Amino acid sequence: MSEFLDQLFLIIIDGGIILGIFIVLLINHGGIRKSRANIYLSVLLVAFTFSIFHIGYAPRIVRHLSVHAYNLGDPTFLLIAPLLWFYTEELTGKRVRFSWESVLHFVPFILVVGCSLTFKSISEDNPFIVFLDNHHRTTITVFWVIVVIQFLCYQVFIQRKWLSYQKLIREEVSNTENVNISWVKFFMAVFLVINLFFLFGLFAVIHMDYMRWIWKAVGVAFSLSVFALGYKGILQKEIPHSNETVISAGQPEALPEKSPVKTDQSRIDRLVVFMEERKPYLDPELTLSGLAKGLNMTRNHLSQLVNSGIGENFYDFVNRYRVEEVKRLIRDPRMRRFNLLGIALEAGFKSKSSFNLIFKRFTGLTPSEYRRNAGDGGVGG
Repeated sequence: MSEFLDQLFLIIIDGGIILGIFIVLLINHGGIRKSRANIYLSVLLVAFTFSIFHIGYAPRIVRHLSVHAYNLGDPTFLLIAPLLWFYTEELTGKRVRFSWESVLHFVPFILVVGCSLTFKSISEDNPFIVFLDNHHRTTITVFWVIVVIQFLCYQVFIQRKWLSYQKLIREEVSNTENVNISWVKFFMAVFLVINLFFLFGLFAVIHMDYMRWIWKAVGVAFSLSVFALGYKGILQKEIPHSNETVISAGQPEALPEKSPVKTDQSRIDRLVVFMEERKPYLDPELTLSGLAKGLNMTRNHLSQLVNSGIGENFYDFVNRYRVEEVKRLIRDPRMRRFNLLGIALEAGFKSKSSFNLIFKRFTGLTPSEYRRNAGDGGVGG
């Protein structure tokens, strides 16, 4: 049984290494759409791949490469959370630039690498090295504590970033399918699983003597993360951003300006007439910037008008018109041969799931229930 598990472990990590390299090459191939987010995804996958290789083969094949390093723990563990953060920043529209602030994210990694190289160069008779040798379990425990704390902190930051971004993106787009919130949830789930493995690793370091399986478990978790992030990362569409303002959570300058614009009734009437007569909401790709251009006003002016004058965010404002259009089409005898999804697409929705959720939120009924009631003459307006 033990031999079978060892072989299964090697198969999984070999697959993780090969797939990691393949996806990095694929992402950076000349025929693939280039994006800054994919650059950081590539670096993240390289870090995962190197760590998997180190876990799987360093003890037997490349031990001579690390003979001059003191074993404090795998420093690449400390690269993953910062790289996930940078990938998140790029996905949500904020350009990550090289600065001293960005370098600070890698201080734990640099410190572990520096200490590993420095400690091994010190004489073995040095009292400090003797102390480390006699308390090696404590040293490893400190390393795992640092890894777990780092991951927990970044997980909180990334979760807050996504929540803030989801709120902000509703001020720009009328359909969130391109943002792909399911990908965000999946992304956060992978992050959580990795951190749970680190927590179990910390528990095992403190309470157990057998360490070999811990490294194997982390290697398997990293390999599965490569499969998941690689597959989903390639399929993820680039998140659209405003032409006038790069949407980025946490950036105040992207929010609507408050002072220069009056949300007077004449502007509101003009907006309502435009929506009712021109029906721009029928375009599933309608954005705040696109609507502002059609109205010949700035994005920020329109944003304030919708938020302060109408009392809704842009996402709800547009989809309320789409729901009303669906209701009108359902009552139209000429549309009886169309199914509900066809009607929803006709009204500007992009998917069945979002249509169902939005329709029920605004009407209190599912589209099917509304259609049945409309057929019975029980729904008016």
